[in-house]
Amino acid sequence: MGISTEPGDRARLWVTIAAVAVAWAGFTMIVLHLVSSHDPLTDTLSSYAFTDHGTGMLGASILATALGSLATLAALRSAGIAVSGTSQALFGTWSLGLSAAAIFPASYPAHPDPVSGQIHFYSCLLAFLSVPPLGFSLLNRISAGRVALRRLSVVATLTLMLFGVCYALPWLLPVGVVQRLALLVDVALICTLIVIARRSISTRRRHIADPPRYAT
Repeated sequence: MGISTEPGDRARLWVTIAAVAVAWAGFTMIVLHLVSSHDPLTDTLSSYAFTDHGTGMLGASILATALGSLATLAALRSAGIAVSGTSQALFGTWSLGLSAAAIFPASYPAHPDPVSGQIHFYSCLLAFLSVPPLGFSLLNRISAGRVALRRLSVVATLTLMLFGVCYALPWLLPVGVVQRLALLVDVALICTLIVIARRSISTRRRHIADPPRYAT
């Protein structure tokens, strides 16, 4: 017995990988927040790389998100959705930014590493800047789920702008909360794309099982 290479089977496999990876990332992040003594209101996610409990869980969660995002791209393509080169590049910059941010932690007075800190900063910037245009770039490529994707793309843009304002003016709102909100919206957008891929697979299967009949 071998592994099926049918397009629908490949698409379902990628959907499963994407869903499991993102779910694992969310579970790991929740556990990290429960076991660590960091303050989620004021401490940024980057600070969880250095924690009293849960060391390594931040990197594992972020890398799982990157893996799930790349699997989402593969799922969309396998499901028959024509993903443009721009969208693929944005998937790449989002996943690459996340991966680099996980590998190179931020620099803090207690754990100084200026080079790693600079790589971490620009990697996070690259990742966060990638998701809103990614959502918008896929709107004309899908039918089912377009409204939800458009709304999340708008919200992702707004939360990104709010995060930038709070980073420059930390007294305005707790930076930790806004950063988590921005990341949550970005992950929700990826989850929406997973659902879109799954629905596209189901639609294709129905068309194959019951092809349209034309009057003669």
